[in-house]
Amino acid sequence: MTDVTGVVVVPRNKTRFLMVRHEKRAWEFPGGRLKKGENPLAGAKRELKEETGLSGENWNPIGKIKGNLALYTCNVSGRGKITAGEIKDAKWFNVPPITLSFSRAEAFELLRIAGKSAKGRVNYDLASEYFDDVRINLPEVLEVWTENLIKWGEISQGQKVLDVGCGTGRYSLEIMKRTGAEVFGLDSSKGMLSKACEKSPGLWIYADAQRLPVPDETYNTVILMLVLQHVDDEPQAISEAYRVLKPGGKFVVVTVSHGRIRRHMMRHFPGMVSLDLKRFLSIPELKWHIQDAGFTGVHSHRTKNTPQVQTVEEIIGRFRKRYISTLVLLSQEEFEKGLAIFEKRLRKLYGNEVENIIDLTFLEARKS
Repeated sequence: MTDVTGVVVVPRNKTRFLMVRHEKRAWEFPGGRLKKGENPLAGAKRELKEETGLSGENWNPIGKIKGNLALYTCNVSGRGKITAGEIKDAKWFNVPPITLSFSRAEAFELLRIAGKSAKGRVNYDLASEYFDDVRINLPEVLEVWTENLIKWGEISQGQKVLDVGCGTGRYSLEIMKRTGAEVFGLDSSKGMLSKACEKSPGLWIYADAQRLPVPDETYNTVILMLVLQHVDDEPQAISEAYRVLKPGGKFVVVTVSHGRIRRHMMRHFPGMVSLDLKRFLSIPELKWHIQDAGFTGVHSHRTKNTPQVQTVEEIIGRFRKRYISTLVLLSQEEFEKGLAIFEKRLRKLYGNEVENIIDLTFLEARKS
């Protein structure tokens, strides 16, 4: 590469990438200007070592960006030790932090160029036709989830609540009925909102979780229930929730942990664990991003239902309807092949009855 004056390095470890926090700027990828007579690869290796204390392997030149910067990727592991005085922190991420020294669009473009794939998209307009029929409707499960949302969201009569990613409005309407709060449901699927409107008119907003069409400091509580795995830029959605909350307001996120992903019966369906580990942020990283957005008092609570016994036929029937969104990301051929293997494994391991446990993590935080 000719006319190169500086380098940028995207260090990777599986799905994660390493960023550094610059004293006078913010979070960015390791890099800097070349020394006189230094070739770009040598400069990239030097900058990575100085800024993170780590040495990369399998260096890959990607090309030039911004005209005169050489972009490299490499494989890295470990925590390292920072030796460059202007670098104050180094951290592994699955998604860039909200405060960057360059635009978020540039960060995601660099990651794309470096080989990080975007999340698959579920067509919820189509899924809305059968969504309520295939989702868990056990009274005790819905009771526990709703009560947890109310409890950790500190929802009461007269408050304004925003349910981001409300789907068909099941929890929006139930919370409103139980508390007397004014609950607004927001979703990016017109199909889902159409089903919500059939249940009750009004209070539904068509919008993206990453760009809320809402004034600052509007709501007492913001809820994101099993939503962030569908969002490409989780920190942006969290930042938007912070913006629209009133001071002292509560933020509640519902997700699944990486441990749960590895324990769930879905682990017997080929490829599902690796797909979901990419879609869901780990609980520690999610907590970090919530705190980074400005929230305080971040706590997580693991909730499980009483085990429910289901026959393999019942389970396969629900899987055939692709009731878990990850299944929708598979081609028909992949799905049919995987479903056959899944059924065979279930019968071999459990016979004809399987004990199903729903294991969710609720995270709560407060806007200071």
